[in-house]
Amino acid sequence: MNDTLEMEHTPEELLAAEQAAAATTPQPAALADDPGAAIAQLEAALAAEQVKSNDLLDKYQRMAAEFQNSRRRQERQLAEETERANMQMIKRLLPVVDDFDLAFANVPADLDGGAAWVEGFRQIQKKLHAVLEDEGVSRIRSEGEFDPTLHEAIASAASEETPSGHILDTLRAGYEYKGRVLRAALVRVAQ
Repeated sequence: MNDTLEMEHTPEELLAAEQAAAATTPQPAALADDPGAAIAQLEAALAAEQVKSNDLLDKYQRMAAEFQNSRRRQERQLAEETERANMQMIKRLLPVVDDFDLAFANVPADLDGGAAWVEGFRQIQKKLHAVLEDEGVSRIRSEGEFDPTLHEAIASAASEETPSGHILDTLRAGYEYKGRVLRAALVRVAQ
């Protein structure tokens, strides 16, 4: 329970209310002698019990709110930790994706299209890309204007066809995970 929150009644007030209720609790003989005094004593006892009841209700409501806040905080922390773990696993898979892409970019002409095992590996590559896409991973665009938040320029070259500050070619693909850059694309930029 948070001690910094102000309580509705102090412990001293509660103790005084209990003592007043005990002192004014009517005795059976006193009730018969003076009904007005008996009613006043009962009302005082009821007021003291209402003070205690209100205090206990306040404590209960505060504890319930604190429990609910704690549960939400734990759920949020668990979701963030799961996202971090997913990002780390995906980062570790990206070199495998790069190896597949590089291998298929350099398949010898005599094997391309004719060998069944090459097509089998192409299907594996497609499945890997599909799984990553289903998890929220997308390839960073690698054409158009250079964006330092998405691209890492490792070389620049003069080009007559490409305007200055635009990407000439991509040396390594970059990826985003749910809108966050996992790895920037390595690019060559036109001067």
